[in-house]
Amino acid sequence: MIVKEIDLFKGIDPTIMEKIVNICSEQNYAKDAVLFKKGDVADCLYILEEGSIKLVIENGGSITYSLIDRGEVFGWASMLESGLRTASGVCATDLKVVKIEKEKLDAIFNLHPEVGLMVLKRLAKVISERLSNAYRDLLSARGHDTTPSYG
Repeated sequence: MIVKEIDLFKGIDPTIMEKIVNICSEQNYAKDAVLFKKGDVADCLYILEEGSIKLVIENGGSITYSLIDRGEVFGWASMLESGLRTASGVCATDLKVVKIEKEKLDAIFNLHPEVGLMVLKRLAKVISERLSNAYRDLLSARGHDTTPSYG
């Protein structure tokens, strides 16, 4: 299963990794299906296996972030305290994902907090890279050629 191949879960003890694999399910969605909407309760994390998904953020204007690479993680709001979706997820093509339920993953992390901390740090890297890309795209669209400061 793809969950064993992605950076988010690499290097985890095989016994714990097997517990994680056992709570995963593969799901298929048709093109234009809505997986979730902004403001929905974030109850699961997704890993892209096949196809592409558009993450749409709307707040006055609209920004669309497309995920097309196998192994990309999305729906990470399920891993945060607020637990609410910050974007809508719409299938750009037929889609195959691995779905991991928040409550089941939290139960594993509660038993193995060192694994939970490692995964959250890796997830923070994913979020940081996407935010940096969004800043770069925004500056590019505005015609700025300077590298921004991110923090």
